[in-house]
Amino acid sequence: MLIGIIAVALIVSMTVVMALPLASVLVALRAKTTGRYLNRYYIVSRKRSGEFELHCHPAFGFYYARPEKFFAMREDAIRRFRQRQPDAELFAITSTLQGFYARSGYSEVPVKQRWGKRWFVRLSNYLLILCNLANYRKRNENEWQFARLIRRVNRTVPLRFTL
Repeated sequence: MLIGIIAVALIVSMTVVMALPLASVLVALRAKTTGRYLNRYYIVSRKRSGEFELHCHPAFGFYYARPEKFFAMREDAIRRFRQRQPDAELFAITSTLQGFYARSGYSEVPVKQRWGKRWFVRLSNYLLILCNLANYRKRNENEWQFARLIRRVNRTVPLRFTL
């Protein structure tokens, strides 16, 4: 009985571990074929208003990006978007990178979301935080990086930054 439970738990966990990278690769391939792929961490989506939204979507699911690399890849994605579409408006909605955008001088507007969308966005943010293997480190003796970021997602109101 115990062996059966362990086997089922192992199969379920392996399915989850394999499904995330596979789904990420499929989304990245679709973005590449439709011209929405910017780099291995970022894609854009076109909104009905004609604007574009920048999304963090690691191409292989799990990734390792310390803050310096993460911000460099973000700036690279913005640069690539500007080269392709110099007149289009690009924006990003974020709970975790507000300080980065504020220091870079981008304008901000608070975002109002219904509870259902807000709940889904929080879950997506948690998943992105936990998929970044660089977040599994201690910031200091008492605090892990992933715990700090999850706490920040829970406490902050998402802001829309026009890039």
